[in-house]
Amino acid sequence: MLIVWLCINRYLTAALQTLRCRYSKEIPDAYERLLLDAIEGERRLFIRSDELDAAWALFTPLLKELEKKKVHPEYYPYGSRGPIGAHYLAARYNVRWGDLGLEQ
Repeated sequence: MLIVWLCINRYLTAALQTLRCRYSKEIPDAYERLLLDAIEGERRLFIRSDELDAAWALFTPLLKELEKKKVHPEYYPYGSRGPIGAHYLAARYNVRWGDLGLEQ
């Protein structure tokens, strides 16, 4: 276990050094904090291997199906309420897309 920790620590220290070289003035706080948390062993910010396996098991069949059927994402303008197709999909199930539950 110690050997694994030393390897990870060396890798993260090198990553932090690379960031320091890339950003001549100051490392962005989010990157520095994330790397320091990793070095200190903060586990809440990182996914476990069994969680990663479960995510791949869930999404891989979906991604393969989308690729097989050549489904392309429906683009929509930045800042809008989403793609038009979402409204039609929601209407099929008697739901208003983007409805926050506010009475109008």
